[in-house]
Amino acid sequence: MFFIKLNTLSALYAIALFIAIELIINVTHISTLTGWEWDNVYIIIAAINVIGLLLLTILFIYLTKKWTIGRKYSYLSLILWIPYFILSFSFFPVVFPINAGVTLFPRYSLLIYGSVILYPVYILFINMYASPLNTDYEELSH
Repeated sequence: MFFIKLNTLSALYAIALFIAIELIINVTHISTLTGWEWDNVYIIIAAINVIGLLLLTILFIYLTKKWTIGRKYSYLSLILWIPYFILSFSFFPVVFPINAGVTLFPRYSLLIYGSVILYPVYILFINMYASPLNTDYEELSH
């Protein structure tokens, strides 16, 4: 049961980052569909990402505390989110094809790469806060 909970939490980590990145990538499509100017869409997407980060951090801490109960194996989620992230990026363009003419500005590419590189640090901080490792003495006394 713990394995299922750990994989569910890892999949949620991957989906959260995937949605944030897809919003950044699809600014032109959102702008075209809504008729809003790009600047307004950028501001709205930034607000959605910041609010989503705050709310999901609270959710992830709650789920990690509830499901992992201080196990050392909860730190496997630092690695397990990657296959789910790759699967989502492989599956999404098949279902929703993107026009070939759309290119990203270099600063957004840098933002996406930075997010993917720093995301394991974010997961590590959540795990450290929600389920700190027990010392051997504490484990023996329980």
